[in-house]
Amino acid sequence: MLVSGHELLLEVIPSRDIPSQPDTVYRALKRFYNLGIYPDWWKLAPMSAEQWQGIDALIAERDVYCRGVVMLGLNASLEKLAEGFAQARQAQTCRGFMVGRTIFQEPCRLWLAGQIDDAELSAQIGTIFESLIALWRSTRSVAQASTPSAPRLATERAA
Repeated sequence: MLVSGHELLLEVIPSRDIPSQPDTVYRALKRFYNLGIYPDWWKLAPMSAEQWQGIDALIAERDVYCRGVVMLGLNASLEKLAEGFAQARQAQTCRGFMVGRTIFQEPCRLWLAGQIDDAELSAQIGTIFESLIALWRSTRSVAQASTPSAPRLATERAA
């Protein structure tokens, strides 16, 4: 936690314009740690289960005070996010998701085009969000049932 009381969230999104490897995100996080940058939260795109294992190990080794990772959606469909959630089900550091465009983009496009009214906009956004919550909970409950209780990460940084 910063002296101001704010938490630092660092989003890492490899460019699609340059080649990347399965360890690109891992190496980027490691580089930040090597530079002395220790965010409270990481925001990362969906990855494979093996990549999540590497991220978990890196955070456990380098930053016991990290609060965790939130998964970003990059405007992915519900199906793609469901796969991302499934791949992250065993990840000890993945705590949730931040996927605004997945929730809002299409309903807002329809509303701005005059194709749906305010009530339908609200209903569509609510339905998508509730679907994401259900997907997240179903993958996390499977993970909790199949693994012993996970160690908790510290929630505050030393001053």
